[in-house]
Amino acid sequence: MRYAESLSLTHLGVRIPKSTLRYWEARHGDMVGEVLKALLRLLSLMDYDYSVVDSTRFTDWLKALMNYS
Repeated sequence: MRYAESLSLTHLGVRIPKSTLRYWEARHGDMVGEVLKALLRLLSLMDYDYSVVDSTRFTDWLKALMNYS
């Protein structure tokens, strides 16, 4: 959250407190997920020669490892 707070200042020119970001994540996480899915559908329509995936292993808030492949 601290990193997101600093990004808000850098990209938006306004500091958005961690508590506000956490509230948005808790209250509007489903909506953000739907927007990201819609963006992925639009991006999948674009032609490209190659793509790179940085990582397929992530952890969740409980430090459980999740693999995406």
